[in-house]
Amino acid sequence: MRLFAALYPDAAASAHLDLALGGVRAHELLRPDGAPLVRWVPREQWHATVSFFGQVPDGAVPDLTAALAEVATRAAPLELSLRGAGVFDRRVLWVGVGGDTAQLRALSADVGTAAEDVGVHVDRRPRQRAHLTVARAGAGAREAERRAERRARRGREGAPVPSVRDALEAPAAALSVYDGPRWHADTLALVESEVGAARPVHRVVATLALGSPDAGEDHAVGR
Repeated sequence: MRLFAALYPDAAASAHLDLALGGVRAHELLRPDGAPLVRWVPREQWHATVSFFGQVPDGAVPDLTAALAEVATRAAPLELSLRGAGVFDRRVLWVGVGGDTAQLRALSADVGTAAEDVGVHVDRRPRQRAHLTVARAGAGAREAERRAERRARRGREGAPVPSVRDALEAPAAALSVYDGPRWHADTLALVESEVGAARPVHRVVATLALGSPDAGEDHAVGR
């Protein structure tokens, strides 16, 4: 299964961000055919990635869970908040994570080391700043842009066609001053991501309490 470790914002932080996003979605740019240029991530999937493991054999999941539980026991809960926004690679709209970011980086390093100690591969590529992904370029949006560019080169410009970049950078600018409430991050989640469908499906495999000797005893089967 395709796994990652994550922290989820609490209900109050998610509701506050959802309200802010509602304002920017009201002015969402669309393709000429009315199709969306961006795909919004469902609220229940908003998370800050701590470590990404990729494909993990089913038989390795219990050892990975136990290793992460040991890390969680030694780690303290974090005080985090959502603030600011931006665009990665012209295709991902993110909202930043502030607060105890140094502790978050330390937790990420410890989780990665623990996973590797039990033989699980860890994606060690340099990560962008801590964030929640809230939107991505929509399916077919890039191809629509290329068609518009070809029409322009042939001298048939017509009405200006909004681009994916426009559709992402406009809400990023609006959310650049966003400053959400702090939340107490006290649970590390091990999450399975199924990406074959039209939208990714997330399923929480285990929830591990930070700073608790019982960190490995709370397991979940969905979120």
